[in-house]
Amino acid sequence: MSKAHRGKGIRDQFARGRGTCPLCGRSNVKILYEQEAGEVKLKVCKTCRAAVKHGKKAISAQSAAPAVPPAETASTAG
Repeated sequence: MSKAHRGKGIRDQFARGRGTCPLCGRSNVKILYEQEAGEVKLKVCKTCRAAVKHGKKAISAQSAAPAVPPAETASTAG
C-alpha cells in the first residue's frame, strides 16, 4: 500500500506542527494535542497529553498563561 498521504493533515500548520511543549519544555516535538486548563486550551506533546490524562502531570496556571514580555514603561520627558 502507498503511504503518500501520511502526515498530510499537519503539512499546512506552522513548522509542520512542531514546536516546544509548554509542559515539559522539550523542543522540536509535535505539538498536536489540545488540553484544557480552565478557560485556556494548550497544545501539548503526545507524552504530556497521556501524563495529564492519567493524572501524572497537572497543567499549572503558569504554563497555561501565554508568554508575554513585560510591558515597557514609557517615560515622558517634558
